[in-house]
Amino acid sequence: MNKIKLNVRDISNLALSLINNKQYQKAELILLNAIKQIDKNHFLYNHLGYLYFETGQLDKCIYYYDLSLKIETNNREAYCNLGTAYLFKNEYNLSKEVFEKGLKILPNNENILIAYSQLLFAMKDIKKAFIAFESRKKKKSYLATLDKLTMCEWKGENLNNKSILILSEQGIGDIVQFSRYIFELEKKFSVKIVFKVRKKLHYLFKNSNFKIIGPNDPIPNTDFYQCLMTLPAIFFELEKRFVPNHNYIISDKKLVKYWKKKINSIKGHKIGLCWQGDPNYGRDFMRSVPLKNFEKLFLIPDLNFINFTKGFGSEQIINFKYKDKIYDYSNEFDNGDNSFEDTIAILENIDLLITIDTAVAHIASTMNVKTWLLLDYSADWRWHVQKKKFNWYDNQKFFRQKKIYSWNDVMEQIVSKLKNYKF
Repeated sequence: MNKIKLNVRDISNLALSLINNKQYQKAELILLNAIKQIDKNHFLYNHLGYLYFETGQLDKCIYYYDLSLKIETNNREAYCNLGTAYLFKNEYNLSKEVFEKGLKILPNNENILIAYSQLLFAMKDIKKAFIAFESRKKKKSYLATLDKLTMCEWKGENLNNKSILILSEQGIGDIVQFSRYIFELEKKFSVKIVFKVRKKLHYLFKNSNFKIIGPNDPIPNTDFYQCLMTLPAIFFELEKRFVPNHNYIISDKKLVKYWKKKINSIKGHKIGLCWQGDPNYGRDFMRSVPLKNFEKLFLIPDLNFINFTKGFGSEQIINFKYKDKIYDYSNEFDNGDNSFEDTIAILENIDLLITIDTAVAHIASTMNVKTWLLLDYSADWRWHVQKKKFNWYDNQKFFRQKKIYSWNDVMEQIVSKLKNYKF
């Protein structure tokens, strides 16, 4: 018995290491072989479920997590990923059933609640979604910071003649989009604001009235603190609204001039194109689009495309059929101390940006650059809460999948719009 347990542990560690290093085929082979030899072990089923979740094979993911839960009901990972797999398929009722079953067995589990919040946003149960989303603050990564703070957590109190520390969180796109709420705080209250944000983004706020500090700077004494992604929840509770765009991004004039001179040599209309996000992002298999899917766009006359995909994904240009119509400056831009500084300058010099849901989309849209956003079948929560009377960005247009994993309809829509587009 002990020998089998040891084998399972060794197999588990090896499989997880392979999965984390994206060696999926090797991990799959090891796990399937182990399942044949070791009967009904929920760890092995979990790992296969996780592998298929990471690779976007949602039906297989669901199958193995179901098997795992039949053996072990006290299984946080299975509830999180199984519920999310159903969410990615837009099967809301099944997703809700899984999450709520998990919360009955593991009440107030922060991981299940965070995953559940994404479903609640999709179902437009906004208030309940925000409450569930707050559970992220129970995670160790948050507690390591929050437990050291001595000030009170701001929950909507009057901030006139007070001070508050705002802690940035999550990815650059989230920071860019939701920093609008800091400016809204300034409008609503006579308050001293300190914003703690990654060093490479400080330049974005150089013309603001609030103080900017980096991750390693001393924490000043303030009356309150709050996490950036909680501000939308507080404002929604106080005012029953989401805050519209605020363009606080000011480009570097020298860089704008430099890129204008470079890009002006390109004849015809200039369209920015971003097809790949960070491959380590959990939803990347849903949102990123292989470059070859854009081929039909390149058949439209007088259009030239500028690559905004930097790093991983840009290698797809080498074998792309119409690579001669892509201007690739990715090795030349954003190599300095400030994230996206050249990107911002280039955006000032194009006619339109076509992009997946990544940081570039939020930067361009915040700047009021005309942006066409490609959304997957089960888009991120923020796009679900948009309503007829509210858009996060006025200069942004959606193109959303009608069928999971299929970008054909999206590309047909974009081609049709491009052919009749008035630049």
